[in-house]
Amino acid sequence: MRVGLLVANGLVLGGIAWMAAFGGMEVQAKEVLPHGSDASVSAVAELDRLEARAGLAPDAATVAALAGAYLDRDQPGLATAVIEKAPLSVRERPEVAQAYARALFHRGRAPEALAVARDASDACAESSCPAWLVATTTRQVAFFEQVVAAGIADPQAQPAATRAAYERSLHEVRLVAMR
Repeated sequence: MRVGLLVANGLVLGGIAWMAAFGGMEVQAKEVLPHGSDASVSAVAELDRLEARAGLAPDAATVAALAGAYLDRDQPGLATAVIEKAPLSVRERPEVAQAYARALFHRGRAPEALAVARDASDACAESSCPAWLVATTTRQVAFFEQVVAAGIADPQAQPAATRAAYERSLHEVRLVAMR
């Protein structure tokens, strides 16, 4: 009996050693910003420039551009932080609110994203916004309404339901009057 236990323990320890040596216990670190090509070097330089401008003089265009750059790099937490640190007058601008709604949605806060998108859409209705911003906020509101109506809290957790909500929002016809 004792010899059998020793053999079994030896086999288990041998298996563990084999797994440790050859079993793929390595985890590669994910790069936040890719490197190596000229395009990625210029993208990093552009991001550095945006960060410096947003840190020194945060205006609506700079904050929206920096938040958009973070969102394009799949970093909604950084985008949210940049917008929340901006002055209130900047955060209330429709282009910044549109980026903030997008960041909240990607962080899994769809009801809050809908409220912010509605505020941005209402702000565009009251003032003169560029046509692209009116169209974007209108589409955002339609999509977020479908997401919230479907009960989707986190789009990453329910990608099929999020896609279905997107498809439903495409079928909605909204008329936007241009001034």
